[in-house]
Amino acid sequence: MANFIQHPKIKEKTLYSRAYQEVIAAEAKEENTLCVLPTGLGKTAVAILLSAHVLQEDPGSKILVLAPTRPLVEQHRKSFSEKLKTETDIFQVMTGKTRPKKRTEAWKEVGVFFATPQVVENDIISGKVSMEDFSLVVFDECHKASGDYPYKFIADSYIKSRESPHILGLTASPGSTSEDIDKIIENLHIENVEVRTDEDPDVKPYIKEKNVEWKKVPLDRHFKRAKKHFEKTKRKRVKKLRQKGLLTGKGNKGHLLKTRKKIQKKLAKEKNPELFQAISETAAAIKVDHIIEQLESQGVETAYSYIQKMKKDPGSKAAKRLLNDKDFQNGMSVIEWMKKNGKKHPKLKKLKSFLEEKMSEGKTAIVFTQYRDTVDLIKEDLDNVDFLRPVGFKGQKEGFTQKKQVEILENFRKEKYNVLVSTSVGEEGLDIPSVDYVVFYEPIPSEIRTIQRRGRTGRQEKGYIYVLMAEDTRDEAYYWSSHHKEKRMKATLEELRSGESKTENEILKDKNQETMDKFAGNNEKDSDYEITIYADDRENSILKKLSKKNVDIKTRRLDIADFLVSDRTAVERKTTEDFVNSMIDKRLFKQLRELKKQFKNPVVLIEGEELYSHRNVHPNAIRGAMASVVLDYNIPLIWTDNRDETAKYLISMAKREQKDNDRSLKLRGNSSPKTERQHQKYIVSGLPNVSDKLAERLLKHFKTVRSVFNAKIDDFKEVKGIGKKKAKRIVEIIDKKY
Repeated sequence: MANFIQHPKIKEKTLYSRAYQEVIAAEAKEENTLCVLPTGLGKTAVAILLSAHVLQEDPGSKILVLAPTRPLVEQHRKSFSEKLKTETDIFQVMTGKTRPKKRTEAWKEVGVFFATPQVVENDIISGKVSMEDFSLVVFDECHKASGDYPYKFIADSYIKSRESPHILGLTASPGSTSEDIDKIIENLHIENVEVRTDEDPDVKPYIKEKNVEWKKVPLDRHFKRAKKHFEKTKRKRVKKLRQKGLLTGKGNKGHLLKTRKKIQKKLAKEKNPELFQAISETAAAIKVDHIIEQLESQGVETAYSYIQKMKKDPGSKAAKRLLNDKDFQNGMSVIEWMKKNGKKHPKLKKLKSFLEEKMSEGKTAIVFTQYRDTVDLIKEDLDNVDFLRPVGFKGQKEGFTQKKQVEILENFRKEKYNVLVSTSVGEEGLDIPSVDYVVFYEPIPSEIRTIQRRGRTGRQEKGYIYVLMAEDTRDEAYYWSSHHKEKRMKATLEELRSGESKTENEILKDKNQETMDKFAGNNEKDSDYEITIYADDRENSILKKLSKKNVDIKTRRLDIADFLVSDRTAVERKTTEDFVNSMIDKRLFKQLRELKKQFKNPVVLIEGEELYSHRNVHPNAIRGAMASVVLDYNIPLIWTDNRDETAKYLISMAKREQKDNDRSLKLRGNSSPKTERQHQKYIVSGLPNVSDKLAERLLKHFKTVRSVFNAKIDDFKEVKGIGKKKAKRIVEIIDKKY
């Protein structure tokens, strides 16, 4: 008989006792820990155990649990609230659906918070939440802690702001290489790694057997014929790129994407007409490759739909050339014939026969597929089987609201439906019940996603996984790619367990010299002078960079410009792609007129390297638009390579205006003050060159609004941020007759 955890902060008979979970939680008490556990073995239970310890040791603590999606956030809230005792019994969900004003107030409460990382990132930047307040931060699905994903930013902010930070990262699949795992360790400031695999003796009793079968499905002659024509079309493009010395390798999608990037870099330096032709050939090859992939792994309908969109709106020169290519036309004709005659991918027949054979009353299955159109095709086909009750399941981008998703899953749980046909949205982050069968309509080259798909079965009873592969196609390559990556991941995890992989301290030690070089001579801090920048709340990528500097960031929805660095200087930021697009649709010139009308010193900042490679616009047209910005509108242009440099320019401009030129920055907004303190600040911030921050300093110094208005020039000079010139101007305005 299973035992329950007995702990003062865990509700009775709600959490089963498993030794490996308790051991991991005990280790995680001491150090920032990465917990790697196979799917279905209770990573959430480890987080609850650690939270119970934190609440026991430090009553009244605040805890933050982060998860990638709203449904998973809700799922965690449900699990924690059912099992955990807190001082306040506050289990607060914070997602994009929570109004900003409500979040500002809610963050002040004491309890356990469950949030999507994007919301926390935004609220850190805008000052709505202080990471210093949290005794523990849990990062679920922490393999996402790389690149621009908010996990890294949140972890960095937490480490900087709290004297004794406590972090727990949870994942079933951290990545296939030591570099992948080292990145998670570095980005989440991990000091200890706890790994359990299916073979560990303390875990093995809880592992249910999973039987994996993969079935090769031969393509019929019609598919092969269409594929042959498209491959010939692609080969012609690939041959031209090779002749120009621009493409190496087999010419698969990965090679083509790298080639496109390489050509774009060359175009940024030299405006060679041959390179424009090459980028068009590359785009055409990528389009054909996409059609081949759809034909091989999905079926006629998806390939047909894609071609019809191309015919209706060719858009680029690459698409127009393809539509005029004889081999492409031949392949297109075969697909149109197959569509007209109801030809379907042989995988559909194999899938139907498998479910007819295996499914019986009380059994459930999930069918995973890459494409949303394929979800509809599979559901339509399975609708014809008497005892199958299929339902499609897609993401919110495909029109399935969170409410609709929850409703479908609830009906699936109640067995109103017994087959869930899902896109990748069902792989992670949703409370999908364990099923008897998981079917891969196509293999995927990601070991992480493969593990997540498989994890939907074999939790309570033996599970079955069925992988469909179109014979002699990229399906087979994807299957083996995922297989080898997973083997590498297991080997890497074994290295971690044996202590051969690096901890965060070792990684940081390796990078010590690089870090010292990076910050040596950095005089950007100017810690004795705080600058303010108003930013449009949609400029999130730059806000992240600015928030790491000594900058007071005020986020607003700005009607004109993206950043305000003083009362007279506004900056319109455009990526190279957006600059070209706004030039084409005339949006650019409307924005320039508004900038000139509203601000004395408007600035246009262009960010990125590849200005001349977007949308095949002739370089002369782009140069003409840039010349117009400078000469016709008399607006200076600044060019930056990346977001980091953009942030540095904004800081430099703000310092120049606010510190050197003594220009203040304020934006009082349209909303009326609600409290007495807000009224006081609102009145004082109406004085010339007095920002919200300075108004607060004045009130703290002089105590009352009346005392501020009665002050003399020398009195004002005692307040930080007010020099003789600014003090004189304030007194002049106060004394001047209306």
